[in-house]
Amino acid sequence: MFVGVAILLVVLLVLTGAATYLCTLFCKTGAFFEANGVRLHYVEAGQGTPVILVHGLAFNHATEWKLPRVFQKLSKRYRVIALDNRGHGKSDKPYDPSQYGLELVEDVVRLMDHLGIAKAHVVGYSLGGFITLKLALTHPERLLSAAPCGAGWTANPAEELKLLYSLSDDLEQGRGITALLKWLQAPEKPLLAPILWFGNFVTCSFNDMKALSCLLRNVAALVATENEVRGNVIPCLTIVGGYDHMKVLAEQMAGVMPNLDLLVIPGCDHHTTLMSRKTVPALTAFLDRHTP
Repeated sequence: MFVGVAILLVVLLVLTGAATYLCTLFCKTGAFFEANGVRLHYVEAGQGTPVILVHGLAFNHATEWKLPRVFQKLSKRYRVIALDNRGHGKSDKPYDPSQYGLELVEDVVRLMDHLGIAKAHVVGYSLGGFITLKLALTHPERLLSAAPCGAGWTANPAEELKLLYSLSDDLEQGRGITALLKWLQAPEKPLLAPILWFGNFVTCSFNDMKALSCLLRNVAALVATENEVRGNVIPCLTIVGGYDHMKVLAEQMAGVMPNLDLLVIPGCDHHTTLMSRKTVPALTAFLDRHTP
């Protein structure tokens, strides 16, 4: 019976993910702007103080933020803007590693400039969390607050960078993203084989693997130095699942970074934290506290 339920869940996830992704590709929503020669896509909804959402690797604005309804819930209180990072979604996908790295950080600033936004809250998840963290440390004058969620920091990132460079090779050679999915899973809650298959299948089917490989080649540029982390001056919130492999990095960051709140959500892993009923209320309370 358990296997049958697991298979049914995989089928439902495939159908839901495919429908969301196809809508992202073909529905006439959102707008575009040019960021240093790269055409980027974004969507927005709501009114009030701006909140910019930055998604993770191999996701897009819809699969990261709309599917778990984070975008819809936040837009009831804020002007919410969700970007498709370069290499993802409807945005351009350069085949040049130099077009990624810090360009991903600067794209958020360029989006704000394009929309005439002086300051905004920025919320990121996974890769988007690392982009948000680097943004907070390099452009604090443009942020009201930052929420680098599903992410963290370590003084010695050699192991993590080695994994990502190896993953870049996997993507380039057609082996997919399974190694990253296995690394992100908690030892206490290993993913079922059908779920691993589904995650890899969706990633390979709905993404440009060469573009993602190029992004990972330059991911070291997003690593924050210890001096940068210790010098943080803006309010930050990190939300991470209790079973998330990133929890270790989030706790290390909380140990050295001032003005940072850490919220660990029990029972969630890297793939389920954004779907938790606790995530949006915690995020909203944080944004409310730091909204003029």
